[in-house]
Amino acid sequence: MNRVNVTISRPVPLLGQPEILIAGGGPAGIAAACCAARRGRRVLLVEREFCLGGAGTGGLVGPFMTSSDPNGREQLIRGFFRELVDRLIAVGGALEPMKLENCDAHSSWHRFGHHNLTPFNPEVLKRVAEQMCLEYGVELLYGAQVIDVFRSPDNRRISRVLLALKEGPAAVDPQLVIDCTGDGDVAAFAGCPMQKGDAETGEMQAGGLFFSLDGIDETQLQERKETLGWEAMRFEREIAAAVANDEYPIPRRRLGLYKADDDTWRANITRIPDVDGTRSADLTRIAVEGRRQIEAAMHFLRKYVKGCEQVRLLATAAAPGVRETRRIRGDFILREQSLLAGERFPDAILMLANSRDTHHGLVGEYIPATAAYTIPYRALVAAGVDNLLAAGRNVSCDRRTLAAIRVMPPCFGMGQVAGNAAALALESGSSCPGVDVAELRRRLRAEGVRLP
Repeated sequence: MNRVNVTISRPVPLLGQPEILIAGGGPAGIAAACCAARRGRRVLLVEREFCLGGAGTGGLVGPFMTSSDPNGREQLIRGFFRELVDRLIAVGGALEPMKLENCDAHSSWHRFGHHNLTPFNPEVLKRVAEQMCLEYGVELLYGAQVIDVFRSPDNRRISRVLLALKEGPAAVDPQLVIDCTGDGDVAAFAGCPMQKGDAETGEMQAGGLFFSLDGIDETQLQERKETLGWEAMRFEREIAAAVANDEYPIPRRRLGLYKADDDTWRANITRIPDVDGTRSADLTRIAVEGRRQIEAAMHFLRKYVKGCEQVRLLATAAAPGVRETRRIRGDFILREQSLLAGERFPDAILMLANSRDTHHGLVGEYIPATAAYTIPYRALVAAGVDNLLAAGRNVSCDRRTLAAIRVMPPCFGMGQVAGNAAALALESGSSCPGVDVAELRRRLRAEGVRLP
């Protein structure tokens, strides 16, 4: 890309000086904002879209993936995530995850790794998440995107963040920043060491576009499962027939149909490879190609899948689905070996058992977790900046670990940690790397977080 020098033609207003600036209003940002604000801190949450929820609302991604142990006996990801789910259930916007087994319509009939999902209504999630933020005193600003970051003279702190607003650029001078952008935008603009996709090839997981539909005859699909087994619920035989007839232009050879909380369905079918979610041109390609593939998928369902002859498209996601881009490279990198070993770190701040789910090629790779494992606080700490934390899929980990922890329940959990750690750092006058982890763990337990 060619570079040009541009001078801003007007004075940039100082929007505010919040104690904590949170960039990104997806699951991690929601939890971080609420948990920091209810500790008495002044929090500004900026989000480029005009609702909270990220992939769960604008992206139509659903359900929330598992929050339990591999056997479905205990909910591991609790705390703020449990609070949110309870509020959604109370207003008819979600189903109780601990009452849902795997291998049914809500789990797309997956036999392994899909215990205790949480079907939810994205419109209700928008409203409930917003209500929770406002209740705790979070200042919200929609239509705002981070476009640059400035460091202090000693280069140890972020001193100013530049935002693009409808009215033009504006500055924010926070005491502490939490990067919940998913893409590590703040950390990248701040010049932090970053990782991106595969270190050798640059390849990243494929993008996609979720959509919702109704008109599925669940009885016929359930009969298929009982007759042919759960493996047949990927509909690979029908896809092969459609490919042979040149009627399936989707470079993914499995279906994912998830029954939602209100008897509609979410579809995870599209696949757009070779995209970089940090580039607007590639995000545009996900959106355009995703809608083209959805049209083909609807034709396929009506023609080839018994029980789907009358399906009707309800909505396509407004936001492109991005699974992998940048990750901070902290002084510590969480690696797959720790997941396989079920490692209990001394600074563990989240316990989980999510499976590794990698979207590449025609069928991808899905490896169910067999034991619980932990995420340490160190994975959220950016290298070389004293007042920056990351939460969500941009934390410090390798690609194989990202494939497990990038889904929404772990992101809610990491956001809760970051919000509490930021509040504790301000309260004690410490840097983010210097937070008293024992006190942080005590506070997390008091908020219902399951720790070893």
